[in-house]
Amino acid sequence: MRIGLDFDNTLAGYDELFRAAAAAAGLAEAAAAPTKKAVRDLARASAEGDVAWQRLQALVYGRLMPQAALIDGVAPFLAECRRRGWRLFVVSHKTETAPYDPDRVNLRDAARGWMTARGFFDPAGFGLDPADVTFCATRAEKIARIRDLDVRAFVDDLEEVFTEPDFPQGPERYLYHPARPLPDGPFRAFADWNALARDLFDRLG
Repeated sequence: MRIGLDFDNTLAGYDELFRAAAAAAGLAEAAAAPTKKAVRDLARASAEGDVAWQRLQALVYGRLMPQAALIDGVAPFLAECRRRGWRLFVVSHKTETAPYDPDRVNLRDAARGWMTARGFFDPAGFGLDPADVTFCATRAEKIARIRDLDVRAFVDDLEEVFTEPDFPQGPERYLYHPARPLPDGPFRAFADWNALARDLFDRLG
């Protein structure tokens, strides 16, 4: 069994980090927002507009990446997949560097370092093969990679990925959407990983 997973906001969670970064940037309203997406909307509404949001992203996905959270429910899902002998692939749309990052941190290296620190590649941990992690420069490249992998299911936090006309027809589409109401679309939407995992295991056996 081959299962595909997105990375940002699907495996790695950033809500607390984005609030902290917004506070450090003097964006008081954004710093009190409940989720990353709410922080994004408020940052974009600030005087600097989208530049303010890009600065926050550069900081969180770069220098602060080691502090990102492993989203609740992901660890038992990964462990169960390993127990079943299922092969997991991580496919993420992530640039190498952020344009507003003065430190020019390699964002892909930072993500791989985070995964290493949390046992993703440890034979005694989740046991993923580092070669099964792909970071793509564009969404189109990401979708092409998903198609090439021929996975039975793919989990993502972005509805737009699943509504792309070129997204392959074969995989079951699982949307991780930790806010209600859950959206409707060509996917199965879940607000928490535990419920998502139960449904996936029940459907794919």
